Amino acid sequence: MSSTNSISTQWGQRVVLLSILLIFFALPHTLEDFATGEPAKAGVPAAVLATVISLIFSAQALGLYWLGQKQRRGLFVHAGIGLFWPVASGFAQLPTILNGTPYRSGFISVGYVAGMIVVGLLLLVSSLVALRGGTTPDGAER
Repeated sequence: MSSTNSISTQWGQRVVLLSILLIFFALPHTLEDFATGEPAKAGVPAAVLATVISLIFSAQALGLYWLGQKQRRGLFVHAGIGLFWPVASGFAQLPTILNGTPYRSGFISVGYVAGMIVVGLLLLVSSLVALRGGTTPDGAER
């Protein structure tokens, strides 16, 4: 196995790890959104937001499945997921966090948002690097 394939395999593994880690931050944050009534405060029907979030988590799961099948489209899905969560959480939550008032449950709630932004950006970059390598997530040539 050449060193290029080994690096590609490593990047594919990083994408999987970061995707799972992103779920650790995004899922509790999303549950907290619903528990605190954030959709209603923003004027978004809870059913609409629940559907959108379900589709995003489903796409992420499908992307993980495709990565397990060694299909490059799993990397494309994760690049999109890695872009979506930081942008969405950044626009929706950062202004509230930075205004100086206590944010929801305090440090843990801020940690969820920070984790979604940082891990999401790392997922985006890792997916793009793996795609740029021109190999499948397991390092095999396309």
